[in-house]
Amino acid sequence: MNSSQVLDVKRVLAVLEEQVFQSTGRYLTEVEKVLIKGVWDSKDYKEMASDSGYNAYYLQQKVAPPLWTMLSGIIGDGVKVTKISLKSILLKLAKNDYLKEEASRLDNDSFVGNIRIYGELPKIKSFYGRKDEINYFKKQITLFKERCIVFTGVGGIGKTLLAARLVEEILFDSLNSIYECVIWKTINHSLSIDELVIDLNKNFDIDIEANENSFIDSISLLSKQLHLHRCLLVIDGFEKLLLTDDFEKRLQYEKFLLRLIEGKHQSCIIITSQLPLKEFASVTTKLPIRSFKLEGLDVNAGMQILQEKGLTGQECKRLIENYHGNPSSLEALADRINRFFEGSIKMFFKYQTTMIDPQLETMLHQQFGQVGLLSNLQRQIMIYLAEEMSENSTPIQFSKLIDNLKERVNLKLSVFELITAIEVLEQRSLIEIAGKSNKREASYSLQASIKKYILVDPLGLVHKIPDTIQTREVTLWATV
Repeated sequence: MNSSQVLDVKRVLAVLEEQVFQSTGRYLTEVEKVLIKGVWDSKDYKEMASDSGYNAYYLQQKVAPPLWTMLSGIIGDGVKVTKISLKSILLKLAKNDYLKEEASRLDNDSFVGNIRIYGELPKIKSFYGRKDEINYFKKQITLFKERCIVFTGVGGIGKTLLAARLVEEILFDSLNSIYECVIWKTINHSLSIDELVIDLNKNFDIDIEANENSFIDSISLLSKQLHLHRCLLVIDGFEKLLLTDDFEKRLQYEKFLLRLIEGKHQSCIIITSQLPLKEFASVTTKLPIRSFKLEGLDVNAGMQILQEKGLTGQECKRLIENYHGNPSSLEALADRINRFFEGSIKMFFKYQTTMIDPQLETMLHQQFGQVGLLSNLQRQIMIYLAEEMSENSTPIQFSKLIDNLKERVNLKLSVFELITAIEVLEQRSLIEIAGKSNKREASYSLQASIKKYILVDPLGLVHKIPDTIQTREVTLWATV
């Protein structure tokens, strides 16, 4: 980062003014710019007055206090803006702007400083909230040398964007070569675990033909490269590798994760997955993996999404709460409100409807449509919750759930089986639990969008019963 890119006050002012305009609808005044330039140049109020022709008392007592208050709300990020703190906050703002600019230039097989980039990092047009998560995981990777971090959560919750933003931050802070290379691999449904390992090895100019005997050798070679080179490896969409009708693959998943994560090396692997890794391989519980289930955005970040879409007012908070802060859902919903409801959230609520955003819907298609992902019992739990909550959104108590499911499912249902099924659904963020933090009886509910999907059943997948044998095997496997 050179001074012409970031440390030039004109550039900093341009970045700041854009943020001020987005938040207030106005630009900085000339006298406000005088103060900001003066702070940037470490001048006191008398020096600013002498340079600008304004009165020092006017600058310090009349202009500065409301300016600091305004900037605290716009760029403070929880820190009160003062004459003393402003420059460090502006430096951080300039850094983030530089980061976005550099990231927008990244192409396949390019460089950032001395760091080689393999694969294509997602282009981040906008990023909301998650600052605590970014700072925490950046510290875990760069300071505590975590070898594997996993982000899980429902579709559209922001796993890929969080991983991409984390990589960008590390790249920016790693221009002194903490890592030699970054490898970003996005998984598609046609890729097998064997092909993934072969593709990753190709980044190190290692070419192995796929056959039954080469898989272990190929993993060993990849593991060796992660020991020889300081790599940041991102595997995005790991759940797409899961072949539920081929249980022999479980052994390959375990070998893959064991070889790459075991042993001391300076590389780090970031994995995003809609499914927890222990559903792929039970061995992950014994490995140094830091797993993080991504929840929705907080109200402030959600408000930022809606405001940038032109939606304002107290109803925004209700919208964020109803859609659990899912950024993809909020963006899709805001577009539809603007298109069909004249940009009025009140009008949208008047029709008492629930929207399902495309990313979440795709995930639910997979959950209900892919053989073996949901057992019959897990389906029945979700269907029961959706039907019970169709008129009343009150969560269903555990005891009521047991009693009613026994009548609903013509099977001898043990409490253990029910608890096991519930745990899988909760880990996948398909159901929500209330009361688990205290000694009260747990209650369960569904997000409004998931409930709507089940009740509407757009592709006829919800009530389709999978093969009994496969279902039972997957259920047992997923909960080892």
